[in-house]
Amino acid sequence: MPDVFPSSPDSRKRIRKREYYHRNRDAEREKARGRMQRRRKNCSTEELTTQKERHREAQARYREANCAKLRLKVWQYRIKQKRANEIAKDEEEYQRLMALELEDCE
Repeated sequence: MPDVFPSSPDSRKRIRKREYYHRNRDAEREKARGRMQRRRKNCSTEELTTQKERHREAQARYREANCAKLRLKVWQYRIKQKRANEIAKDEEEYQRLMALELEDCE
């Protein structure tokens, strides 16, 4: 949480930059995408392959470092989907039974 009264000019500048990027997040992302596209257009195929390889290695390091966290997220996602499917089936069954009761009453 930022200080209410920042003491140094550096901290005020840091807060202003953070607020600027927060306000203009979409524009900054669009600029970054444009810069990346220009860089990729000007790169040789060798540079692109080395970038892709470095990216794959970074992904592997991340997966290795966060294996338990990723497993937990996958497990939670599966449970969430399973519960959503069960609720949908229960709702279908409920609607079917309610329709039967209405037909019986008539």
